[in-house]
Amino acid sequence: MEFKYRYQIRPSDIWQVRMYYAYASYTAIVNIVCIISSIVLIFALWKTSGFWFRFFMLIFLSLFTVIQPLVIYISSLKQAKAMQDEMELVFNDRGLDITVGSKHERHPWKDILSMTVRPTLVIVYTDANHGYILTNRVLQETRNEFIRLVREKRTQNRP
Repeated sequence: MEFKYRYQIRPSDIWQVRMYYAYASYTAIVNIVCIISSIVLIFALWKTSGFWFRFFMLIFLSLFTVIQPLVIYISSLKQAKAMQDEMELVFNDRGLDITVGSKHERHPWKDILSMTVRPTLVIVYTDANHGYILTNRVLQETRNEFIRLVREKRTQNRP
């Protein structure tokens, strides 16, 4: 079985990955506690507080709900700009073949470190620092079969 995907990475793809990591780490606990605390304080003290308290509480709340995601998106724009070439990923019995512009790499299944599956994307890691993002937009109806193939091949090719 072979899966071939040809696409260009979008800033929104990188943003999704970074948001998943931001909300799947210890940072998420801090973010969620701050968001809930802000909302509780705003509702509890709104009537009795002055303008500056209200202003700073709204700013504090927006740090985690608006500003942080916006900052992540802006840095994702910069990162995506550096990856303007179209990418082709081919997953087959031999492993993963990657073509970006005129560069070509091959990774046998034994070199595939891991795979992360999220509701809107799949990331296939070839090492601790390099992964390939495949969003549902790219995978389309092949998503489940693709995940099954990668899991099967990784399991078969483990030492």
